[in-house]
Amino acid sequence: MRNPLLWKVLSLVLLCILLLIPLSMIRGLVAERQERAAEVRKDMADYAGYPQNLTGPLLVLPYRKTTWRPVERRDGEATVTEWQPSFARSMAIVQPDQFDSSAALQTESLKRGIYSAEVYTADAEIHGRFTVPARTQLELPPSAGERIEYTWERPFIVLGVTDARGLRALAGEASGMELAFLPGTRVPWLAQGLHAFLPMATDDAGTVPYALRVKLGGTSELAIAPVGKANSVRLAGNWPHPAFAGRFAPIRRNVTERGFKAEWQTSHWATGIEEGSLRECVAAGVKCALFETDQLGVRLVNPVDQYLLTERTVKYSNLFLLVTFAAFLMMEVTRRLQVHPVQYGLVGLALAMFFLLTLSLSEHMEFDLAYWLAAAASIALLGYYVTFVLGGWRRGVGFSGLLTALYGLLFGILQSEDSALLIGSIALFALLAAVMVMTRKVDWRTAFAVSRASEPSPSQ
Repeated sequence: MRNPLLWKVLSLVLLCILLLIPLSMIRGLVAERQERAAEVRKDMADYAGYPQNLTGPLLVLPYRKTTWRPVERRDGEATVTEWQPSFARSMAIVQPDQFDSSAALQTESLKRGIYSAEVYTADAEIHGRFTVPARTQLELPPSAGERIEYTWERPFIVLGVTDARGLRALAGEASGMELAFLPGTRVPWLAQGLHAFLPMATDDAGTVPYALRVKLGGTSELAIAPVGKANSVRLAGNWPHPAFAGRFAPIRRNVTERGFKAEWQTSHWATGIEEGSLRECVAAGVKCALFETDQLGVRLVNPVDQYLLTERTVKYSNLFLLVTFAAFLMMEVTRRLQVHPVQYGLVGLALAMFFLLTLSLSEHMEFDLAYWLAAAASIALLGYYVTFVLGGWRRGVGFSGLLTALYGLLFGILQSEDSALLIGSIALFALLAAVMVMTRKVDWRTAFAVSRASEPSPSQ
């Protein structure tokens, strides 16, 4: 064999390709467990309540519009003009001048087997005031030759929620009088929620102060639509890992191990929820996208999700394999040793087992503990095996130290997601520099020649 180093590299490349099979199977298993966990969380949300979006209150002024148009007809030789009516129902929407909302979330984790989901109960208070315009300001003048008659019906307050099953309690008053909420919104542009007729007459312009108290249960996320002209929203809870959602950042926030507090302030100039856009929603007669895109809220994020961390860990499996094989190859080159491809393969399978162990252990304990237990098992097994492969306990200890450093580096990358690229780039540069320094005097043309020549021939 004229170039044994070339054949060794080719065999290692083939071996790496073959080892991609078990590594891909482990990736598939991680994805399968992730999907199963998502299914369980969805099943738990089916009875605990979905992520909740709270929209409102908004004041709805329904009316019936009768338009009279003249129609001429012939009556013998005379022309008779008759007024024929047409009817249409519509509504005017009044948004609050002031919208103040505060909610306190009590969270807990529900478990089903090895899976869990974060649920919450929110005690919310909403108060503010409506400025009801005079009806004459809302009535459009007739066109030439027409007559229009408006019949104003009983106004009501509408409150939207994503999943009404999560409503534990709802009470409120308007102008000091109690509101009686009924199921349904009575409007097509707000799909789910409740409504309450105003207990007082609002035929004339005036101010209607309101106050609502809501106890709402849900999973994963609570969002509030800032429907007022001026909005102030305050959220607090005992979850230590919140992710603040929506297009607007909180003006104040405080996150500790015991929980979080956050406050938003915005106006209809920024949200786009104003009288003109509300009229467009009414005219369209379909679900209004305004209340979904312009929200303020919080998501209950689990930063130590074992499946996400395991998925990120497995992404580095190919790099682990290459670095370990490169370390073996450097031992062969610099120490004039011989390592059979079968031994390379066993080491590669042992490395693959580390990722499988991490996945299975993390389902029953904290990820950090599972990671280091799997790493300790891998280091002990490979250190023991390499002691005999490389012919000396010092080399086995050195290889174990290299593995420990690699596992520590990977753990640091997993814990520092924002700096993962920086840490990985520096580590790879350092490894490449170490290899170049160690092999600076190696004659690659005869790297295996001496060791091959020293082997006894079959005839001896």
